[in-house]
Amino acid sequence: MKKNSEAYKLNYSNVLEFIYRNKETSRIEIANDTGLTPATITHIVSEMIENNLLVETGDEVRGGKGSGRNRKLLKLNEEFAYFLGIEINMKGLFFMLTNLVGESLVTSSILITEFSTRDINQVITDEIKKIIHSLSEKNIIGIGIAVPGHYDSEEKTIITNNKKWEYFNLKEIEKNISIPFKVENNIECMALSEYLFEASSSPDNFLFFHIGHGLFCSFFDAKRLEIKKNYYIGEIGHTVVNIEGPVCECGKKGCLQTYISDSWLLKNARFLFDHSNNTTLKSLVTNPDEIQLSTIIDGYILGDSFLTNQIDLGLIFLGTSVANTLILHDAKKIYINSELLNVPQFQQTFITFIRDQLSFIPTKTDLEIEIIPYNFYRGARGAAALAALSFFIKHPNFSIEN
Repeated sequence: MKKNSEAYKLNYSNVLEFIYRNKETSRIEIANDTGLTPATITHIVSEMIENNLLVETGDEVRGGKGSGRNRKLLKLNEEFAYFLGIEINMKGLFFMLTNLVGESLVTSSILITEFSTRDINQVITDEIKKIIHSLSEKNIIGIGIAVPGHYDSEEKTIITNNKKWEYFNLKEIEKNISIPFKVENNIECMALSEYLFEASSSPDNFLFFHIGHGLFCSFFDAKRLEIKKNYYIGEIGHTVVNIEGPVCECGKKGCLQTYISDSWLLKNARFLFDHSNNTTLKSLVTNPDEIQLSTIIDGYILGDSFLTNQIDLGLIFLGTSVANTLILHDAKKIYINSELLNVPQFQQTFITFIRDQLSFIPTKTDLEIEIIPYNFYRGARGAAALAALSFFIKHPNFSIEN
């Protein structure tokens, strides 16, 4: 098989993906899983070792009875190359440089209050240059950008109702940065990060829910590692949970996000501050603009009746939506990424409600539900995973000769 043939590149890619999912492995394990012949695996692995992409750890593992000599263990050379991930969200711009296996090396952030969104392309360009300048000889293979909403690959803009992002245009950034870019929805990127960089705890089929400014679900399936064409798949925030509920910005009544998203919780809390003399919020802040999600959580804990009712109802609607999604879509695990649900009191209520809803499905009674620690750089790391997939594992722009 010719080294630069499409078949060879596909086999090479499959081997790389397997090694990402199995941090230390052997040639025979790769062959058994991928279905490639031992001769093909030997050729590809030798190529990887020669190019310093793969290293032998020095450890060995004994095969089964009668399996012959010990098998040498292989792993990726973590410093072979680097990825830069960038997330754009309502809090600002977040940057993370990772090594080959997703370990964070450099992080930086620019809060939304520190720049005009009219200048977003220049701000991103300047920060990328700053990071590159600090790296000296490190080889950045690609840059991933995780965006709120969805990405128009032809216009290279963000598809969203939020006017803050109307000035983003990747074409302007690419004029000044020669490294290749890939852009995808930020929650899809976070899910991909779990798959590639947290392989020991992530199955190949899971749901990744994000509850933040909006709500979104990534239906992750390793058999279909591709950019989605339908922009609206996963927009659980716009599923209707109460037809008599408040009017959402999408025009429908009673969307899930009007009950439990960060943006609506803040909107309602600020309205409450302005129109009620009895709210505990007035003991926590002096004006509505100071109200943050942490303020709302504190108000709930202090027993504010309005906040208690709103959050409790929101958690019920959210739990119902998650449970309904699991009924319609098979998954081995679900991840929840939410600053709100990192509060233990909310966490336990939420998980208990989901399990109660799924109790009639025998295969779901022991489903793993993980509420992951909230991290401001999770989206940026996800964007680095996007770069790893796009420019290394699938390597449309990665030369095996490097």
